Amino acid sequence: MNPITPAIIAELTAIVGPDYVITDATQLEHRSKDHYWFSPVLTPELDGKAAEIQVAPGTQEELLAVLALAARQRVPLVPRGAGTGNYGQGVPMQGGILLNHTRLNQILALNPQFARVQTGVKLIEIERKARTIGAELRFYPSTLMTATAGGFLAGGAGGIGSVTWGTLWDEGNVLAATIATVEETPRLLTMQGGAELRGVIHNCGLTCFIVDLTLALAPAQPWAQFAAAFPTLEDALRCGQALAYDDTLLKRLVTVLEWPIPSFFRQLIRQKIAPEGQALLMLELVTDQVALEARLAAHGGTLTWHSPHEKYHSGSLMLSDFSWNHTTMWVMKADPNYTYLQDAFEPDRVFAQLQLRKARYGEDLLAHIEFMKFRGQLVPQGLSIVRFRSKAQVWEMIDYCESIGQWIANPHTHKLDEDVRWNGQPILDAKKAWDPYALLNPGHLAALE
Repeated sequence: MNPITPAIIAELTAIVGPDYVITDATQLEHRSKDHYWFSPVLTPELDGKAAEIQVAPGTQEELLAVLALAARQRVPLVPRGAGTGNYGQGVPMQGGILLNHTRLNQILALNPQFARVQTGVKLIEIERKARTIGAELRFYPSTLMTATAGGFLAGGAGGIGSVTWGTLWDEGNVLAATIATVEETPRLLTMQGGAELRGVIHNCGLTCFIVDLTLALAPAQPWAQFAAAFPTLEDALRCGQALAYDDTLLKRLVTVLEWPIPSFFRQLIRQKIAPEGQALLMLELVTDQVALEARLAAHGGTLTWHSPHEKYHSGSLMLSDFSWNHTTMWVMKADPNYTYLQDAFEPDRVFAQLQLRKARYGEDLLAHIEFMKFRGQLVPQGLSIVRFRSKAQVWEMIDYCESIGQWIANPHTHKLDEDVRWNGQPILDAKKAWDPYALLNPGHLAALE
């Protein structure tokens, strides 16, 4: 691969205009980061890695011209959205062009069944526009306010709403995508659902540039928010489990947090939403408050906070801002000695698995559980909080958790093919077909080293 030369900078500037080109080293280092700092293993590996130039095309024609130039000059190219990923897979490992897609931000079609949007549209914009016609996103990450649609498709998986609708991989959630190849004459290809999208979903920018995508929508619901405290983690989890598996209950969020995780949420502590020493259950539901309080009480729980639908996504407190990997963020901002694991429990063994972990690791491994569907099955999926001591300690935890039947997606590697969610051959086949010079996001596939 070749470095960026003054001639390439001049050509890129002519394509997108000088206002949308960045060559300042300080800005590039900042813009080349994602949230890999969640991992103390990744931080020393990725700190200091940066692109040589960032460009932000504003039209499809400009985008294709940038891709053609990269192919012709054989320079690395890293697609870039809001940079809210957590695994370092958006970090340029070999310099090159950071291709920012946030100006490609048009909603192309919207109806109650689906939204077709350009790659740089923010997910919150889809949610807000969909609600004006009685629809909503099926699910979204906790970074709803900043994450882009293309970035979520390339680097995400599930999120708020996954308790009902599953993940990006679940059939019917992603309906189509238009992708561009990285060749001297880039091709625009349309992938229609299912098998055709296996080289696109969670490709971490390694196979193609996502130009636009079509997401299935759900009917908009009058979501209300509830928080409840429980004497023990087991009490909170049994209640969350009962609610999550109730097919008659409309739900968007069922989050269970072991104490002391809630102690890191200063806003919730200030408002007495998270009482000292108690496990916390955070919910987004459509339900009667009195009926819910009775269900909470049956498991020893007490409602500590309720927000009606009228305040939902209105700028008021959102419990989802403390869920999924926002939980990790708040913990680490309060105490950087923590990190996390991404795991899932066997539904019929979750209590036994938690007991085994607790007996072995005590307060070094704390339970954070998000109920979600994965490939059709509802599971208690975890983003467990870990007190970090060493890389060897984390790897030993992973080995032990897998030995007791847990599923682990290791968030401490930036190599896509070292992640259990790796799509394997479809990703490799797509890269060969759509990125023949292997220019996209080099350094993040062990198979190509």
